[in-house]
Amino acid sequence: MNFQEIINSLKQIDKKILTITKKGIKFSAIFCLIAVYILATYITIGEPLAYYIGISLLKSGMFFITGFLVCGFAFNKIMGE
Repeated sequence: MNFQEIINSLKQIDKKILTITKKGIKFSAIFCLIAVYILATYITIGEPLAYYIGISLLKSGMFFITGFLVCGFAFNKIMGE
């Protein structure tokens, strides 16, 4: 699958699925921003617990972003057939 096919598949996603996917990505981005704030707090304070919490939240946020994207494509593929 080349880049042009990916762009064409993005344009053909159902509007309801696209709306849910966008909202999920926004939620996950806010989740990641909170994690970055906690990691910035770790830099200023130096508490190791803040580092572990921040890294765990950042990993979870990135996983959620990936999950919303993959599920959006999968549901569009299922609904299209």
